[in-house]
Amino acid sequence: MRFQQLLQRLPWLPSFMPNRSAPGASRLSTPGPTTPWRPERLDTQAAIIHHLEWCVLFNEHLAVDSTQTHPIRPLPDAHHCDLGQWLARMHPRMADRDPRFLDLQQEHRRLHSMAFQALALARNNSMARASTLLNTDFERSRAKVLRLLREMQKD
Repeated sequence: MRFQQLLQRLPWLPSFMPNRSAPGASRLSTPGPTTPWRPERLDTQAAIIHHLEWCVLFNEHLAVDSTQTHPIRPLPDAHHCDLGQWLARMHPRMADRDPRFLDLQQEHRRLHSMAFQALALARNNSMARASTLLNTDFERSRAKVLRLLREMQKD
């Protein structure tokens, strides 16, 4: 699934898309006075999108056939992915303000660790072990990262 396809599945997206006919239209529309969105919520929404994009890329890596010649974008680690970069930028502002932030950072690192572990197992033909990891600990971690982000967005 490409980023554009992912975006089409997000029901809130049209309200943030620029009016392409307006000259100099910004990427995101500016919230008006009656709009409940605060900048922090938009930042957190961007983090959710980063997480979902990484999950899509991870799925592409899982689906790669070793005989395939089609190049695939490298899977970034926890520090180099977009969510990891967002977490690093937000740390000074959020670490003391929201205890969930530190949980999010820890779970995010755990998720990446398990992802690379699952990929290594799959590449070594340990499909049963990779599948078990993906369907248990990895899935719980993936869901927890998303849940923490959504909880932080609501506040």
